[in-house]
Amino acid sequence: MARTRSNPTPGGTARPLEGKIAAVTGGAAGNGRASAFRLGTDGARVFVSDIDPEALEDALTELRSKMIDADGGVYDASLVSDASRFFGDITARFGRLDVFVNNAGGIRAQPFPEVTEDTWDWTMDLNLKGAFFYMQEAARLMMRQKAGTIINVASVAGIAGGMTLSPPYAAAKAALINLTKVAAAKLSQYGVTVNAVAPGIVNTAFNWRLDDEIGVRQLGMKPGEHIKSRAAPVPLGRIGEPEDVANAVAFLAGPDASYITGETLVVAGGLVTR
Repeated sequence: MARTRSNPTPGGTARPLEGKIAAVTGGAAGNGRASAFRLGTDGARVFVSDIDPEALEDALTELRSKMIDADGGVYDASLVSDASRFFGDITARFGRLDVFVNNAGGIRAQPFPEVTEDTWDWTMDLNLKGAFFYMQEAARLMMRQKAGTIINVASVAGIAGGMTLSPPYAAAKAALINLTKVAAAKLSQYGVTVNAVAPGIVNTAFNWRLDDEIGVRQLGMKPGEHIKSRAAPVPLGRIGEPEDVANAVAFLAGPDASYITGETLVVAGGLVTR
């Protein structure tokens, strides 16, 4: 089923996702929260998951305060069992799903010689295994509908792994980019598109934790110095904001991207051109 443009709302503001149902994992903070807000602003009804119940409730309260129809629940993105529960609850609530943003992820900063088996397993369970099975459940639902779009949130670490602070994280995100292509090829016959967004260094708690763990505790830097040093090579001269990532997610979710599938949209200020 082809996606068509929605009519503008009164006053001329376009709402390209009017009437659509969108789900975002890891949506209580950072890129996920910004994406949920942007999709809701574009007209979608939004279902948000997170592992942190307090942060989730805060996000839902703010979404609703902006007149966005939002619901959600606590689900662990690393657990395969939670994937079926997540999508079962969505279909029970809305009856369908038009956009799935596979956003949840996490990192433990350990250099190559020091990566432990526990860190490897934790990183893969959350960033790859869980992401795959959540994508699989979304695909099954969208195959039945013969319509939908899946957006996997990867990372520039999966493209230019040499700059990573976590080898298993880079490996997981590289695999997720590959699986995006695999799923896109399989699901195209059902009218389902699958793409990825690869953020660079973004102004989120994710990167500020790294600033503290590495810059402050390991290198003796002042707060903010490490993240500033990581931003120095970015050609556009700044780190990204969650809204930069949300803009890319919204584009891939909307009708203007209806002929795009199997691609990875890099949102990194030109970082991977270096």
